[in-house]
Amino acid sequence: MKLQGSNLLERKEIQKLLGKDLNFVWFPATLEKDYRFQYQNEAAHEFRYRGPIILLLYLFLSYGIYQLLPPEQVGLWLKLYSCVGIIVFVAWGFSWFEKMHQWFDWYATIGSTIAIAISFTIVNLVYDEQGSVLLHAAIMYAVVIVYGFVGLRFYVAILAGWLGGALGTLVSMFFSDEIAWTLLNRTYTFSSFLGMALAYVTDRHHRENYLQSCLLELHRIEMVQQTQQLEVMSRQDALTGIANRRYLDEMLEEEWYRAMRHQTPLSLMMIDIDYFKAYNDSLGHLAGDQCLIKIAHAITDIATRSGELVARYGGEEFVILLPMTTQQHAIRQAERLLRSIKNLTIPHPASEISQHVTLSIGVVSYVPQMNEDVNDFLYCADHALYKAKSRGRDGYVFAHLAPQSLSNTKAS
Repeated sequence: MKLQGSNLLERKEIQKLLGKDLNFVWFPATLEKDYRFQYQNEAAHEFRYRGPIILLLYLFLSYGIYQLLPPEQVGLWLKLYSCVGIIVFVAWGFSWFEKMHQWFDWYATIGSTIAIAISFTIVNLVYDEQGSVLLHAAIMYAVVIVYGFVGLRFYVAILAGWLGGALGTLVSMFFSDEIAWTLLNRTYTFSSFLGMALAYVTDRHHRENYLQSCLLELHRIEMVQQTQQLEVMSRQDALTGIANRRYLDEMLEEEWYRAMRHQTPLSLMMIDIDYFKAYNDSLGHLAGDQCLIKIAHAITDIATRSGELVARYGGEEFVILLPMTTQQHAIRQAERLLRSIKNLTIPHPASEISQHVTLSIGVVSYVPQMNEDVNDFLYCADHALYKAKSRGRDGYVFAHLAPQSLSNTKAS
C-alpha cells in the first residue's frame, strides 16, 4: 500500500513517531486524519482484488461444509452462511465507487462484524459432529480474514472482531440452550488473538512506510525551497537585493524582442553615483555599502509599474528598464529620481559638485526594429550617461536615436 507523505509534522516529530511512539499505532490528530483518509482510499482500491479472493475461499469452505452436513441441517446453514457471501460481494461492489472510499471503515467494519457474528452463531445453531470442525474453521476463516485481509486498521479491526463475537454470543444465547465454549475458545478466541497480531504488524508497517513518505515529502519540499532560493540568489544582487546584471541581460533581451513584435517604445536609464570612489575613500567601504543600499531603494521606488525592472549594473552603476515607456515619461522619471536622491540628503564630503550624494543619468527610448542589436541600445544609454557626467554630473542626458538605426545614434 503506497501512501503519499504529508508535511503536517516537522522532521523531529516524525523521527519521534518512528521510535517508540509508533508502537501505539496511532498518530497525532491532524496527521491521523490525513493518514486515515489516504488509507481508506488505498484500502478500498486494494479490496477490488482482495474481494474476489475472499469470495473464492468462502465458496471453497462452503462446499466442504455442504458435503459434510446432514440434509436436515443444510437449509438453516445455507440461509445463514449465504449472508456472509452477500456481505463480501456487497463490500467488493462498494470498492469500485470512488465516492464510497471515504466510508470504507464504516461498511467494512459493519460487514465484518456481521460476518463474524453469523459464523459464531452457526456453530451453536447448526451442530453436527462431522461438520463441526469445518463450522469452527469458518469462524477462524472469518476472524483471520477480518483482521489480516480486509484492510482495516488495527483498532478498527479489533472493534469488528470482538463486537462480532459479542453479537454472535448474544444471538446464540437467545436461540440455543447450549454453547460450545470449549471449541469456541480454541477457534474464535485463538484466531482473534492471532488476527490481532497480524493486524498490529500490518498497521504498524503501513504507518512506518507512511512516515518514511512524510520524510521524503519534507526532503522534497526542502529541495524545492533550496532550488528556489538558489534561483533567486542567481538573479539577485547580494548587497542591495535588487536584480543583478545576469537577470537584467535576460529581461532586457526579452523586453527588446517583445517591443519589436508589438512596435512599442522601450526605455532605459543608466545611472551612476557621482564621485563614488571618493565617497568610499573618505567614509569607508561600509558607509559605501549603506549608500548603495539607500540609492537602490530610492530607484526601486521610482519603478513601480508592472514589468519595470531595477538592476545593479556593476559597482555604483544601476539600470532601470522601462517597457512600453515613451520618451516623455522616461524623462519625467529621470527628473523624479534626481529629486528623490536630493531629498535623501546623503552626506558626501568628497563630492566636487555638492555636499550630498548626486546621480548622473543616461536615458534612451526607442522602438526596436528588425535586425537591430539590443547591445547597441544599451550602449546608447551608456554613452548618454557619459555625456551627463562630462557636462558636470547631477543631471541627465537623453539619447536621441535616429529612426530604424542604432548604428547612427547621437547623444545630445
